[in-house]
Amino acid sequence: MDPMSQQPSVLLAEPDAVVAMDLSEALETAGYRVLGPCATTADAVQILEREQPTLAVLDVQLRDGPCIPLSRELRQREIPFLVHTGIHRDEPAATSFRNAPWLIKPALPWDVVTLLDELALSSAAPVSAEAPTPLRLSKAATGWNNPLVRKLKGFAPLSEADMAVLERISAPSRIVPSQTDLVREGDAPEGVFLILEGIACRHKVGATGARQITAYLVPGDFCDLDVALLDKMDHAITTLSACRVVRIAPETVAEVMEHHPQIARAFRVSTLVDEATLREWLVNVGSRSALERLAHLLCELRVRLQVVGLVENNSFDLPLTQEVLADTTGLSNVHLNRTLQELRRRGLIELRYRRLTILDLPRLKALAEFKANYLHLGERVAA
Repeated sequence: MDPMSQQPSVLLAEPDAVVAMDLSEALETAGYRVLGPCATTADAVQILEREQPTLAVLDVQLRDGPCIPLSRELRQREIPFLVHTGIHRDEPAATSFRNAPWLIKPALPWDVVTLLDELALSSAAPVSAEAPTPLRLSKAATGWNNPLVRKLKGFAPLSEADMAVLERISAPSRIVPSQTDLVREGDAPEGVFLILEGIACRHKVGATGARQITAYLVPGDFCDLDVALLDKMDHAITTLSACRVVRIAPETVAEVMEHHPQIARAFRVSTLVDEATLREWLVNVGSRSALERLAHLLCELRVRLQVVGLVENNSFDLPLTQEVLADTTGLSNVHLNRTLQELRRRGLIELRYRRLTILDLPRLKALAEFKANYLHLGERVAA
């Protein structure tokens, strides 16, 4: 069999020759075969008539105008695509594309690859507990490797029976794609979401479309334990990568807390840590420089992921785009990009293929003035 026929292919529709060249190189390095690049809708449609790509990346505005006919062709052929454009999702020109994953230019080529990988995985995987692991982010969530168990047993002494209960309530999981709203602002909450694999976030979106991410939800994290007390959500919760999630009924949470006091204690401490983390993020955005903000965020992620067994030699998967990091730290995409490059230049981090390695942890922590006391982890995390 021709190996080229087994290699996933990407139709690239990009009007800017320099951007097209950079994206082509990144896609080919990641193992994709690039069809194009095409600067016009007409050229892209011609390729579609000859060959069915696995995925597509397109700009809303090509050299011969809006590529609405191309998006229709892709949908008719059931080809997943993502939008990489300078046009914001809330602009009138974006109306025909709003349901697609979205990256605003300028985005790093590897940010495009990251989102494309997630799109490929989510479109190929069935939404079930038996579906493949969404990311390299976690070990199997079974036994005491379950990230919920690993996290909570550091907050309270849990018995074997307690851990079995946590295992039971987190068993009926499902995989959801990246950029999926688990709950939207204004919705009535229907349960408590638990993240077992991947990363999600809490966020608010303003009238202009500007987004502020207020929390990351990593494996072992709940999305608001007491959410059932609210009539409507005052923020949205969205996946930032493919995630394995569990929706737990509020009645189940109440029953567990009533009959298992040590689990209830661990839940309450976990909620206090969430509040402490939000305070630290407020300090981060309000009082620290761009370099300090990003360094602090990376130090925090290392600690939180280490607790659930997802860090090895100061290296961990980071399936977050430049746009997400910018919306987290209150920086523009361009400023965030420059800040990442400065951390690299100083020899503090390496970011390759969605995996972050902290090369000099003491210096990174000193730059950020990072102290993990607000996470209340005691002796569980190595220095």
